[in-house]
Amino acid sequence: MTTRYSAPFGILLCLLAVASLGAQEPAAVAGTVTDSSGGVLPGATIEALRGLRVVSTATTGNDGRYQLDLPTDGSYRVTARLDGFAAGATDVTAGGGATADFRLDIAPLSDTVVVTASRTAEGSASVMESHSVFTEDDIETLGSHSVADVLRYVPGLNIESTGREGSLTSVFARGGESDYNHVLIDGVRVNANGGYYDFGRVSASEIERVEVVRGAQSALYGSDAIGSVIQIFTKRGTPDSGPRLAGSMEGGSFGTARGDLRVLGGAQQRVDYQLGVAYRGSDGAFQDRLTELDRFDQQTIDGNVGAILGDTTRLRTGFRYSNARANSVGPITYAPGDTGTGADTDDLTWHLDFDQTLSSRIDHSATVSYFRSGRQFVDDGSDPQYRVFAILEGMPGALYPAGPRLVRLLDQATFDTLAADPTGLGSGQFLAQNGPYNGFDWASDFDTQLRRPAARYQLNATWLDNQVLSAGYDYYSETNALDELQTVANHSYFVQQQFNVADAWFVTAGTRIDDNAHYGRSMNPKLSAGGYPLPFREGPLSSLKVSANIGRGIKNPNFSQLFGSQWVDGDLSLLPEEAVTVDAGAELTFDDQRWRASFTWFNNDYENQIAYSPSPGFAGDGLPDYVNIDGSRADGVEFEFGLQRPIGGLTASASYALVDTEVVTNVSTSEQFQPGQPLLRRPRHSGNLRVGYTRGRGSLNLNLRITGDRHDNSFMGLQRLSDGRGVDISVNPGYTLLTAGGQFRVHRALTLFLRIDNLTNTLYDSALGYPGLPRAVVAGGRFDIGG
Repeated sequence: MTTRYSAPFGILLCLLAVASLGAQEPAAVAGTVTDSSGGVLPGATIEALRGLRVVSTATTGNDGRYQLDLPTDGSYRVTARLDGFAAGATDVTAGGGATADFRLDIAPLSDTVVVTASRTAEGSASVMESHSVFTEDDIETLGSHSVADVLRYVPGLNIESTGREGSLTSVFARGGESDYNHVLIDGVRVNANGGYYDFGRVSASEIERVEVVRGAQSALYGSDAIGSVIQIFTKRGTPDSGPRLAGSMEGGSFGTARGDLRVLGGAQQRVDYQLGVAYRGSDGAFQDRLTELDRFDQQTIDGNVGAILGDTTRLRTGFRYSNARANSVGPITYAPGDTGTGADTDDLTWHLDFDQTLSSRIDHSATVSYFRSGRQFVDDGSDPQYRVFAILEGMPGALYPAGPRLVRLLDQATFDTLAADPTGLGSGQFLAQNGPYNGFDWASDFDTQLRRPAARYQLNATWLDNQVLSAGYDYYSETNALDELQTVANHSYFVQQQFNVADAWFVTAGTRIDDNAHYGRSMNPKLSAGGYPLPFREGPLSSLKVSANIGRGIKNPNFSQLFGSQWVDGDLSLLPEEAVTVDAGAELTFDDQRWRASFTWFNNDYENQIAYSPSPGFAGDGLPDYVNIDGSRADGVEFEFGLQRPIGGLTASASYALVDTEVVTNVSTSEQFQPGQPLLRRPRHSGNLRVGYTRGRGSLNLNLRITGDRHDNSFMGLQRLSDGRGVDISVNPGYTLLTAGGQFRVHRALTLFLRIDNLTNTLYDSALGYPGLPRAVVAGGRFDIGG
C-alpha cells in the first residue's frame, strides 16, 4: 500500500503547494517622493531589494507618487534616487497597504561611489580623504591609452616615463618615492616586491574606473601605501543587460595599433559576466636615431563573472593575464640607442570574492587572491663605447636650480674648436665631456619571479542607523620563485570606525597592526575628519566642505635589500620605511553647484628611508650595503577648479600643484642627493587645463598639461674640461603639451574618434636623456552591439 500510493501522494502535495503559492496575492508598497521644500519629484527611480537582489522597480509620476509590486509579503529595502538629489533608503515590511515616503535633499552633482578610501562603499561627498575618480567616459574623453595617461590629470601626482608607449613609467605622489603607491587591480595588489609598479603596462581599453586616494593609507592597506592608493577596476557586465559585443580599434603614427574585443552582459538580475582581449603595439618614435626597432607589443586577456546566490550572498571571480615584450634603448637624447636588449613582463592576477548580508546591520566579505609576476631584462653588451660633448651652464655642486643644465650638445670637431678658443662660449657657460663610455651596457640577464598569495576578511557592523564599525584580517606571503628561501609572510589586523553626524559631519578613525616575519609588529593609525559648515543647497554659494587627515604609512624593504644578490649584501635587520602625512583642505561649489573649487595643503615626513651605502668589498664581504636613514620631506598645495554642469555644451576644469621636496639626510656622495637638494624628477610646479564642447552627436576636447623644471641627473659621467671636475646635468627644463581630440557618434553602436597628441610638437625630456614623444595622430572607432 505504501509503495503504491507514495508517488501520487507526493505529486498531490506538490500541486497543492504550487496552488497555494499561486493563490498568494502580490504585496505592494506605495508612497510619495518630495524635495526638502515639500515639492513633488517626478521621475525618481524606486527599487525594492531583498538582500542584494533588486526584485521590483518603479518610477514616480507627475504627482511624485509610485507603487512597487512585490512578489510576496516580507521585509524589503526600498531605495529612491534622482539625479541632483541624495539617495534615500528605508526598510519596509510589505503587506497590508505598506507605505514609504521619501524626502530627498539636494546632493552634490559630482557625487559618485568610492570604495578605496574606507574599503566600504560610500558617496564621494562623505569621503574626507583627498581623492580622484575617473570613469570610463572620462578616460575616453581624455583619449588615454594607458592608466599612466589617466593619472597625469590627478593633482599632486607626477608621472615620468623613459620613452615610447609601454616604456618604464613611474608615479611620484605628493613628492614621495615611486614605490610609495599601493596599486590594486580589481582588489588584487600588483606591486612588485618592495613596492614599485610600472604604470606603462595597463591599457586604458581594459579600464572601467580608476580611484586614487592621496596620503598615507597603511591603516587599511599596509605596505607601500605611503603616497597614495591607486585602484584600477576592469570592465564588467551588468545583471540587467543582455549579451553585448564591445571593443575598439585604432591606429596611427609610429606604427601604433591598438584594439580590444570583449563579450559582456548579464542574466536574470543575478549574473554578470565579461571576457575580453586587448592588444597594443608601437615601433617607437625615434627610428632616425636608432639602428633597430624600439618595438613594444602587449597582449592582455581578462575576465570576470559575478553571481547573486539567494538574496543575501554574492560571489565574484576574475583574472587578468598580461604579456608584454619591449626593447630598452636607453638615454638616446645624449647617446646612441642601446641594442640587443629586451624588457619583458608577464603578470597574472586571480581573485575570488565573497560578500554576504547577514542582517540589515551586519555584512561581511572575504577574498582570496593570487599575483604572479615575471620581469626579465637582457642586454647582449655589444654596443661600442661613445663620447658625449656638451656646453653646460650653472654651478657644479650647487643646490637646484643653480646646478648644471644643458645648453647644447656638440660634435667632437666643434668641441675641439671651442676648447682651443673658448671665446665662443656665453657668460657662465663651460665645456664638459666624458671619456669613452658605454653607460650601463654590459652583457646581462636579470630575471625576477614573484609569487604572492593573499587572503582577506572584513566584517562591517552598522549601529545607530549609520555609524559603521569595520574590522578584519589580511594575510599575504611573498616568495622569490628563483630562490624560495627568500620568503616574507605578513599577518595584519585592522579596525576602523566611521562616524556620521546628521549626514553633515564625518569622522573615520582606524589602525592596522602588521605582524611581519622579518620586521616584527608595527601599528599604523589614521584619522580623517570633516564635514559641511554649509550643506548643499541652491544659491550663489552652494556648499562648503572642510576636511583634514593624518596617517602613518610604511613600505617594506625588497628582497635584494633584505637577502642581497650577486651585486649587494642584504641586511635582515632593515626596518620598513615610514612616513607621517598630514593634509587639510576646503571645497566650495557655486551657482547652484555649477562650479566647484578645492584647495588642499599637505605635509609629508619620510623616515627610515633605505639608502645604498656600499661596503668596501661590495657584494660578498658580508657587510650590509643598505642602511636606514632619516630621509626626506615634502609639502605643498593642490588646487582644482571647474564646471560641474556644462554651459551651452562647454565643460572646463583646471588643476595646479606646488610640491616642495628636500633631502634631509643621505649617505650618498653624489651631489644630486645631498641634504638641501630637492628629490629627483618631482617638478615644483605642475598643472593641467581641460576644455570640452559637445553638440548633438559630436564633441571636441583640448587638454593642456604643464610640467615645470625639475631636479634630475643625466648619469653621463661628465667632467668639466677646465679642471676635470665631475659634473652632470641636473636641471631638466619644463614643458607644456597640448592634446586635441574629437569624436562623433555615427550610430547608436559606433563612435569614431581622432586624437592628436603633442599638437605643437614640443621637444622635451620626460626624464633626462629620455625624449618625450613628438606629435602623433591616432584615429579609430569604438563599437557596442547588443544589450
